[in-house]
Amino acid sequence: MNLDLLYGLRIRTRRLELRLPTEAELVELYEVAAGGIHPPEEMPFGVAWTDDLTKESFLAYHHSTRETWTPESWKIDLGTWLDGMLVGVQGIGADGYAEKRTIGTGSWLGRRFQGRGVGSEMRTAVVALAFRELGAVAVTSSAFESNAASRSVSEKLGYRVVGRDTMSPRGIAMPHLQLRLERKEWRGAPFAVETEGVAECLPLFGAT
Repeated sequence: MNLDLLYGLRIRTRRLELRLPTEAELVELYEVAAGGIHPPEEMPFGVAWTDDLTKESFLAYHHSTRETWTPESWKIDLGTWLDGMLVGVQGIGADGYAEKRTIGTGSWLGRRFQGRGVGSEMRTAVVALAFRELGAVAVTSSAFESNAASRSVSEKLGYRVVGRDTMSPRGIAMPHLQLRLERKEWRGAPFAVETEGVAECLPLFGAT
């Protein structure tokens, strides 16, 4: 597999560019995360990775997604640039994609970039990629019931709650929602979403 092809993948919207960060840009991305993603008293992630955030662990995680990549099981964390400034990550991933045709999504934004509609725009971008380019039949996400911002993004795009469970990222059980958007229920992107370099990557995603 030539994973370097992933660096040629681009998704662009009116304000954003999503692509795989270079090694130097991963360090810059760490600084964005270290600058704060959520209030200290809140934990929006199922794994409390921001509680023990170090540059070493952050880089190791991103390296591991390439080291463990197979067309049967993959995850790509696309850096998100807002008007040329790195602001966060929009991730997508799948297991058994060739058979299931279902892609999971997850994201984070630096706190100082929140409240500008960036979360909705970057999720829309990867949903368009999934349905238009990768042939997905559904995309999924999840969120704690208390995470109003994440739930709002999902609701805006038409995701439905399909399951409920609990997760305990800090040792306390919290209500957690499973969300799903079927291709037939997707209303389409309300703005232009352009892609580049997708065809070359299709075998890596198990999408051929």
